[in-house]
Amino acid sequence: MKAIILARVSSREQEENNSIPAQTRRLNEYAGRVGLEIIETYQLVESSTKANRTKYNELIGYIKLSSEIIVLIVDTVDRQQRDFKESVVLDELRKSGKLELHFMREGLVISQTSNSSEIMRWDMSVMFAKNYVQQLSDNVKRSNEQKRQNGEWSGKAPFGYKNIDLSDGKKWIEPHETNADAVRDIYHWYASGSYSMQQVRIKLAEERQVTLALSSVDRILKNPFYYGIMRVKGEMYAHRYTPLITGKTFDSAQQFSSRFKIKPIKYAGLPYFYRGLITCGTCGCSITPEKTKKYIYYHCTQYKGKHGAKSTREEVITRQLTDAFKAIQPTEKQYDEVMTALKLSNHDKINYKANQTAHFHAELSKIDIRMSKLYDSYLDGDIEKDFYKSKREDMKSQLRSINDKLQSIDSANENFYENAQMIMNLVRNGGDLFESSKLEEKRRLVNLVLQNLELLDGQLRWKYKKPFNTMASYNNHTSWLGWRDSNPRMLVPETSALPLGDIPLAIQIVH
Repeated sequence: MKAIILARVSSREQEENNSIPAQTRRLNEYAGRVGLEIIETYQLVESSTKANRTKYNELIGYIKLSSEIIVLIVDTVDRQQRDFKESVVLDELRKSGKLELHFMREGLVISQTSNSSEIMRWDMSVMFAKNYVQQLSDNVKRSNEQKRQNGEWSGKAPFGYKNIDLSDGKKWIEPHETNADAVRDIYHWYASGSYSMQQVRIKLAEERQVTLALSSVDRILKNPFYYGIMRVKGEMYAHRYTPLITGKTFDSAQQFSSRFKIKPIKYAGLPYFYRGLITCGTCGCSITPEKTKKYIYYHCTQYKGKHGAKSTREEVITRQLTDAFKAIQPTEKQYDEVMTALKLSNHDKINYKANQTAHFHAELSKIDIRMSKLYDSYLDGDIEKDFYKSKREDMKSQLRSINDKLQSIDSANENFYENAQMIMNLVRNGGDLFESSKLEEKRRLVNLVLQNLELLDGQLRWKYKKPFNTMASYNNHTSWLGWRDSNPRMLVPETSALPLGDIPLAIQIVH
């Protein structure tokens, strides 16, 4: 009788381990022992549980068209099938006298004359194979769920990270040497409001030599993994890997994206210095830029009604903002006095940071323990699924809040005095820095120092943020000390007065 050999593995990994050659050798030896003539050998690398089994379907088609009976030799039942859907077709071919099945390891032959006991053995073998696959699937699901509960990512690391193998054989994810900075830049550029998504993509290629499709930039901006949260099939899990941004930065990017989609701004795709930073002093509408052949002008949109708004050239606004920064420049004496006061408070600030960090880490440990106990209670059936999910979401929200606070602490300079000195250097050189800065740096300086910018009849008005308002108010005094009392610490700005996220930006600008 003529026979076909079917050797199959589920994956390339099994193929590389010589599973197919070993099967083929055994099946050829079997055919020789029982006197079968091999007319074809099918070597398949495809899962027996997948709906689209191209090569296997070709084999079945060949048997259907054959004018004589074909013996199909297979190593074991599960090498051919792990589901009963194939049994229907195979049994029809068997009953019509076109097919005889030989399962070598089971010692089982299924033919047109097979009795009920042999058919039952075949069906039982298929059932066991199917049950085995289901158990594997359940185990993988349970394992993946446990990994997610433990904050572990089981797939390929997102852009900006890389998969690594630890010395103990475990897998880990850590920030990529260069792509991590590219992700940070994407978020900071986009969340600043200075660049559209397309401009972020172009800027990334020019400054980082990283080329990404626009859709990839969009996915990065929407992926919460970068601030510490894994999203899996709509569920959110806190992960254990190093975040690249804070939750606040992520939220800022989402808010800007929403505003951009709801109400596109005219010329929003062009890189204007002061777009979105200034409002009209008459009606409160946005001041929008408009480019002519030679100059860039800013004027009110007059969205609430015409009021004869005048246009102001960009250079005029730049000169007035330069004056705003020069107005807070201290004298050398004032600078020395402030630095003396900051040195006195430096020790207390270091202790405060250490205590806060220890407190937050203790809180994280408590929440981890509570989440583990909660999950155990859910697995034991002590609590309902809805209650478990609700409590887990509450705890994950707490974890995110604490991690954001820790990141804010860590992102600040390790030494408060050095950090404050950088800010004072920024203030001392603010005018010159502003004039020479590029678009993004200008916008960051404005957002760091000024607020409530209004344009009225070509004149720019503003308010200084703390502590720069104090510097502006007392800039003409011979001494900044003693303005309230003799305690020099009164001049030390609290961390809440300055957005921590802007401090490293200010330092970068100074350097």
